[in-house]
Amino acid sequence: MSAREWDEIPYTERFNPALPWGYWLVAEGELDGYPPLTDHTGQIWSSVREYFWAERLGMAAIPRSDTRNQELEFMLATLVSLDRRVIYTEERAVDLFGSWDRSRHYMSWLAGHKLLMPQPEAGLDAELSPEGRAVLVMLASTRSPDAAPLAIGLPTLNWFHGLTSTPDKDERDRLIAAQERATVHLQYRFGRKSIAGQPAIVLAGVGLGPNIPLTRVLWSVTFADDYARDRMLFWLHERIDRWPDWGELAYRQGARALSERLMQLAFADREIGGGG
Repeated sequence: MSAREWDEIPYTERFNPALPWGYWLVAEGELDGYPPLTDHTGQIWSSVREYFWAERLGMAAIPRSDTRNQELEFMLATLVSLDRRVIYTEERAVDLFGSWDRSRHYMSWLAGHKLLMPQPEAGLDAELSPEGRAVLVMLASTRSPDAAPLAIGLPTLNWFHGLTSTPDKDERDRLIAAQERATVHLQYRFGRKSIAGQPAIVLAGVGLGPNIPLTRVLWSVTFADDYARDRMLFWLHERIDRWPDWGELAYRQGARALSERLMQLAFADREIGGGG
């Protein structure tokens, strides 16, 4: 069977889609202190990510692995945003890509690699294919030790609308506390505080600063009551995969830059005239 014929066989018939992509690689011997990985053709790779980058995506070799990892981290963020259905299409285009044109190009590229389910047009409402989901798990499982832990697969909070479907304060506290426990190891994390007697949300960055790494408050916003604060906190937790980038934005460009970004996203996908 030729390589082309092999590639035409659906992923679910070649490999187990319930396992991380690349699980079939075999580790044997030693290379620079680590066992090299051998694929089904006998080729040797230094890591699963290198194998995915060069063999599966057909990308040119990059001498610096950190440069390659930056691109794969962006792919991971995109796949996670697609997997979490709470994020709407325009918000993805603005937050991840900065424009509709770039988003369409990248989504078409993912679709061409069969990481998305077939659809008439590769849009930001696409669903991951079985292979795309396996790639998501692989990328999440092979992040570098210094990368902030991304809560892949973390159950997202429901976005409650109106008083009739809103849990009481005790239930909101329970839901938020569970989410906060899951985010305790993130370098950048949003949390509840009281500022001058008012309910507030703060963004804290851990281990920041060149000389003595400190925990710094990078951004904050106050609210008239607990309900308003918790409503925004639910919104933030539904987008937990974006926290590392939002934290970097606030740290590098200041609180105003993050406020502008969040304002843009809050109004994304809303129709003029009161819809949405």
